[in-house]
Amino acid sequence: MNFNKHFANKIIAITLGIVLTGCQGSETDTVFSLYNIEPVVLKKEGNEIHQYWDLENEELLWESHIGQGIALNKYKDSLYVILGNEKFQQVINKEATQKSRATLPDSANGDKINAHLVHTGELAEIREINFLEAELLNYQLGRYQLLKHPTEFHSFILFNDSKNLVRVYFGASDQPWPPKPGIILNAIDEDLKNGWYIKYDLHNHYEAESNNYLGILAPSMSDAQIFKAFAEDYGMEKALITNGFYTVVIDSSEFKQFEAHGD
Repeated sequence: MNFNKHFANKIIAITLGIVLTGCQGSETDTVFSLYNIEPVVLKKEGNEIHQYWDLENEELLWESHIGQGIALNKYKDSLYVILGNEKFQQVINKEATQKSRATLPDSANGDKINAHLVHTGELAEIREINFLEAELLNYQLGRYQLLKHPTEFHSFILFNDSKNLVRVYFGASDQPWPPKPGIILNAIDEDLKNGWYIKYDLHNHYEAESNNYLGILAPSMSDAQIFKAFAEDYGMEKALITNGFYTVVIDSSEFKQFEAHGD
């Protein structure tokens, strides 16, 4: 099963008109790939990287269903095989819905409360993953396969309207969680003095095998705490969490309504 064949062909024929190779040289991505663009490396130590790309702010970056590369396709296809068609669709639909009528037990912790707020539609918006989000997840999955070696990456997405540029910061390692973003935040401090503004904070979620692997589209209590700090300190406009299929978009005006550590 290949979820992106139609859209990859569309991009090749209409948007790019070229074939780029990438994904660590093992196979070829048939669409635009971050593997083909040299990043500016802020720090690389062992398997930990902190870097950024400057990209033209083109409509392609924000479109849905396109640009998903080899590694992300492999993850989706493997998940389908592992879960089987019926379970696969149930798992995907459960995270995509915002019309859940499930009741929340009185004993629910903050993480479950946050998931309830999103999946009942009280807060945030769930939409299909877009091109840039898929490219960033594909980049990390090309480094470590999600089903065998699960990790999270962290990305800050800045805009400079006068230059029509998008600056995409990326921090990741071989650990289950992303590395502390201090070196990236220091760079962002300088960006904010030079015509840039931070619009998005993006990271990915995944789950253990016992919970069918697919990441929950809601902020954890730790996420909510971080989002509040980034909004206050850097003026971040929105937070994004993706599981490879869908992305939850949380406006900064909603951050304080989620359960967070330190409240």
